[in-house]
Amino acid sequence: MDYRFTDLVDIDKFRDMLQSFYEATGILHGLTDHEGTIISAIGWQEACTDFHRRNPCSNARCQESNGYLAEHLKDAPFVGFACSNGLMDYATPIIIEGRQLATLHFVQLLHEPPDMAFFRTQAHEYGFDEDRYLTAIRKVPIIPKERIEPIMAFYVQLAQMLAGAGLDRLRQRDAENRLALLNKALAQHVQRRTEELAAKNDLLTTEVSERRRTEEALRDSQEQLQAILDSSPIGIGMSTADGIVKYINRKFTELFGYCQEDIPTVEHWYRLAYPDEYYRNTVIRAWAHEASAAKHSGAKIQPLETNIVCKNGMIRHIIISLSWVNDFRLVNFSDITDRWRAEQREHARNATLELIARGAPLENILNAIVLGVEAEGDRMIGSILLLDQDGKHLRNGAAPNLPEFYNQAIDGVEIGENVGSCGTAAYTMQCVIVTDIQQHSYWRNYKDLAAQAGLASCWSEPILSSKGRLLGTFAIYHRQPCSPDAAALELIGYAANLASIAIEHHQADAELERQANTDYLTELANRRHFIDLAVTELARALRYHKALSLLMLDIDHFKAINDNHGHKTGDRVLQQLASTVRQTLREIDIAGRMGGEEFAVMLPETSAGEARDAAERLRLAIADTKMQTDAGVSLYVTISIGVATVTDTAYDIQTLLKNADDALYIAKNNGRNQVSMAATLTSQGNEKAVRHLVKLTWHSAYACGHTLIDSQHRELFQHVNDFLAGILSGYPPDQLAALIDAIIQDTLQHFKSEEAIFAETGFPDATAHAALHQHLIDKAIGLAERFSADNLAIGELFQFLAHDLIANHMLKEDRKFFPYLQSNPSTQNLSNAKHL
Repeated sequence: MDYRFTDLVDIDKFRDMLQSFYEATGILHGLTDHEGTIISAIGWQEACTDFHRRNPCSNARCQESNGYLAEHLKDAPFVGFACSNGLMDYATPIIIEGRQLATLHFVQLLHEPPDMAFFRTQAHEYGFDEDRYLTAIRKVPIIPKERIEPIMAFYVQLAQMLAGAGLDRLRQRDAENRLALLNKALAQHVQRRTEELAAKNDLLTTEVSERRRTEEALRDSQEQLQAILDSSPIGIGMSTADGIVKYINRKFTELFGYCQEDIPTVEHWYRLAYPDEYYRNTVIRAWAHEASAAKHSGAKIQPLETNIVCKNGMIRHIIISLSWVNDFRLVNFSDITDRWRAEQREHARNATLELIARGAPLENILNAIVLGVEAEGDRMIGSILLLDQDGKHLRNGAAPNLPEFYNQAIDGVEIGENVGSCGTAAYTMQCVIVTDIQQHSYWRNYKDLAAQAGLASCWSEPILSSKGRLLGTFAIYHRQPCSPDAAALELIGYAANLASIAIEHHQADAELERQANTDYLTELANRRHFIDLAVTELARALRYHKALSLLMLDIDHFKAINDNHGHKTGDRVLQQLASTVRQTLREIDIAGRMGGEEFAVMLPETSAGEARDAAERLRLAIADTKMQTDAGVSLYVTISIGVATVTDTAYDIQTLLKNADDALYIAKNNGRNQVSMAATLTSQGNEKAVRHLVKLTWHSAYACGHTLIDSQHRELFQHVNDFLAGILSGYPPDQLAALIDAIIQDTLQHFKSEEAIFAETGFPDATAHAALHQHLIDKAIGLAERFSADNLAIGELFQFLAHDLIANHMLKEDRKFFPYLQSNPSTQNLSNAKHL
């Protein structure tokens, strides 16, 4: 019997049924007979009908796909082809009783979201309307590859079932012609057969419906699982045992910015998330190896706490946990960045407050604040500027990671509107956010400087005292334009507040020191401070063989002024005299009130003759100064001055003071209101006395019991003694420079040894102690540079060596880690190794 597919199936009803399936499932199809004639085509996409089929080149690709399917259907019951136009085509034959009556086509579909860049390029290549074409592409159904074959099998079975039924009907009609010739028995047999076929048809229909319900249930469960995973508060990723990433949830992308296309493999993820190769190899891969081993051993996989670099450069602190599900790794990423930052911030705050409490230099404290902020990530560069004494300019306070040329350029910038972010913030006393320096009017005069330094944005917060007084500014720079979020604004405010505490504490200490060193009435140096300054100048003069003079002056008949006009007038006279002294003498001259009406003035680099001239100018200036009593009566006073000068000698300050005081006594006995000169002090052969003038002595109580540390401490004691003796003995500058270099190098080596031991012992204050090391080294280098420039006060050098380095650091700060040496005897091995 010869027949076609259309002879077996009611095509209109079949099309209606297929249309219903299409509307319910969204799955398009095409059906052709064995000669290629289209029987039914439902859901064909605009991408093909309106574009691919209408362009000769793209239509040729369609024909290529059709030809491939037709050719290979002979060899396989199910054929798929990736059309060069970017879509997938599938075909499977409908075979009835060994004959291919028709072919079912599933074409114009995708297995995954379309590569829009590919289709955009194709639109340009073939001259398609890009927007319409890409809109059509987006409409193409996306069907997982694994679903295609069972769906097509379902359609084929349905078609075969209907065709089979149609064939039966066709044969039935043929048989009816013959059945008329048969007896009633044959009719009854046909009836029974028909009923059996109907029952089978019902059973098949039931099975098809059940299968569809199963597929819908599976699809619903998959969607529910997807929704559950996407609503999870933690990032989730899944990969195969060989490292192929199969899934990441929505939270993963929210946390890190990466989508699955960015990280097709675990290796891609490792390189992006952990750019530090050493850390990636020694920590991350080691943990991953343990996790792989646990799959076979069944051991528990310990979570890993680590930092992950996000796609935008931000750093998140994450706890990673891993479990195996069959052959898949399921990894959870719990974001603890906020908690971690809070802990780090609290630790940095406590360390900063400890530095403040210990009286660390303000520069060290401000640097610690800036570095603490920068450590919170996001590639921030911090800066603190301090308001100067005139309240009009900003000076560098701390900016360890800004270029030095930039710091120098903005040092001393005047505050005001449109003076960058910091100048404006200081002027308005409000937070200033500049997200793009090159586009903002505040930076109009500074944008080239910022570009040279690689700075693109600047957020600045004024630093205010507890009473609302401007102290300076805290700024955060970025190397790309960006705006702060709420967390960043909170960080800026936190840093400004911490800096305010440090600056106020420093200013309070400075004010206490000023009050301790200054005479409250005259604002000159008090006796103690004057003698300290005089000792420094005397040592400097001895070192460089410079002349030095000292004036001792006394107000004539001052007691009579107090007795006749009262102590208020006496105080006014003292204040006016101090003012006249400051106005008459040079800036380098040092004046102090020694007590009562007695004053002293140190004249650096001043010979006896120059000192006499200076004393005469001062005497005449005082005599010409009109003063007033408390009652408003005009009053004039005179002074007597004794002058002592020393050159090329090793005499101490007490001798110089006594000689000037003796000369003053002579001036007063000779009638007052005059200048008297003491003999110039000279002597030779005092090197032995100088060597014993200042000497540091090592005591056994200073020892910590650690071989290396004690040895280095003793060596530094000896270095300092040699250097001080060299200074006071008048060593040549090149010889002294060599001693300075030896001290710096040995100190640097000593500090490195200590820091290596800290790592071994787990000393908790290692970071703060290392910061003190850096401060001392920087200060030593600065003093060495000033020595080379012939601009170093001997008293300042003595203060650094004897007090800062030896007394305060080695004999005080170092003792804090001695207990850790005793509890970790293994560091002696490190000591022995270093000696080797």
